[in-house]
Amino acid sequence: MTDWQQRILFVSPFFYPELISTGKANQHLVEAFAAHGHGVTVICSHPVYPSWVPARSDAEISGIKILRGGARVRYPAAMPLRRMVLEAWFAVYVLARAWRIRKQADVAVCVVPPSLFAFCLHFLLPKSVRRVAVVHDLQGVLAAQRESLPRRLIIQLIHAVESRTFRAQDLCIFFSEDMARVAQDSYDLNSSQIAVQYPFITLPQNVAAFEKTQAPQNLADLFPPDKLHVVYSGALGYKQNSRQLVTMLHAAAQQFPDVQFHVLSGGPFFEQFRAQYGALSGARVQFHPLVAEQDLPELYQRSAIQIIPQAEGTEAGALPSKLPNLLAAGVYLLGICGPRSEAGRLIQQAGTGSIVERWDENLFTIRLSEALEVVRREPASVRRDRVAPLLGLFSVTNMVRLALGQEADFEDIQPSKEVGPEETAVPSGARG
Repeated sequence: MTDWQQRILFVSPFFYPELISTGKANQHLVEAFAAHGHGVTVICSHPVYPSWVPARSDAEISGIKILRGGARVRYPAAMPLRRMVLEAWFAVYVLARAWRIRKQADVAVCVVPPSLFAFCLHFLLPKSVRRVAVVHDLQGVLAAQRESLPRRLIIQLIHAVESRTFRAQDLCIFFSEDMARVAQDSYDLNSSQIAVQYPFITLPQNVAAFEKTQAPQNLADLFPPDKLHVVYSGALGYKQNSRQLVTMLHAAAQQFPDVQFHVLSGGPFFEQFRAQYGALSGARVQFHPLVAEQDLPELYQRSAIQIIPQAEGTEAGALPSKLPNLLAAGVYLLGICGPRSEAGRLIQQAGTGSIVERWDENLFTIRLSEALEVVRREPASVRRDRVAPLLGLFSVTNMVRLALGQEADFEDIQPSKEVGPEETAVPSGARG
């Protein structure tokens, strides 16, 4: 029998080889647990993103046990119903799978959302098992931005589930200080239950791979070197204000004929936009599927500017998990977010981008023009050097230590007080 340091039950529907960023982040976190000598069992779904049609997979990772379900689940087209189906079937599946191994775990790490499974699992596990939630976003905050009677009922349900889930944990690790503050205020959490750790860098290669002399050529046909490329890559949904984002990118394509604009994504919104804009002639936004993880370094090297959009009112509910990778790559970032948002503060503190303070097409065009002037005169290597002192904030090792209840080894890095008018600083460790 293997003598593991800790036996970890890791639960999330999104896991390798899932394309969504949550799946990639979960894979790297699990591999970090294993690299530190811990045994890991993963309960997850078969890949569903971006089509939301399960793709049966038996992909393995050496030394990690993976239990997949949901191959026959059929998801509705409407996002709220789709989320409800995900919450329901995955909670049932987790309970069925965890029942037999509930006494073989020392730590249960639940990545939320979805959240219902983590609350149910709390009652199944022995009291001796440490319960940890890694919180990617606050669904109650994101859902609350759209007003209607059905929406208000959904918000109340989400709030009830999230509240009970968070309070059932020994520790909730939030991806931003803003998220932790809102969760503590909204769900009456004890400060001892709260820690903050930014998303971690998951790049498959060293940053030296971004040098042009070493760049691969898998994306050369999509991103010709004689053009500057402005890119949005990631999910398209409400929290990205997707429709207005694509509208502004298309308008910018008319203003900057020497620049190519790209959206890399998938799913229903993506297909609608691709059909709508793909039929247009002349300068327009180009739509492509998400690239494989091994091609991310090349994508970042070929991107003059990457867009980081956050719908108004959602900034405190989520921090883009791809942000650390983009910072490490030295890509110029153009954030569409509030000036006091944590993503905005990070981008400005890193000195690798700028902010469009509101969703306004004219202001976006002005900021984009300024950004293009910067990238024409400043190579990415300069921005990589500039951001290097901050990269210790995005540590998967610290995430592992927090999850296991060990003292985290954070570097003493804090942002300038000039970054934003609020006193909230870039987090340097567990709170309370």
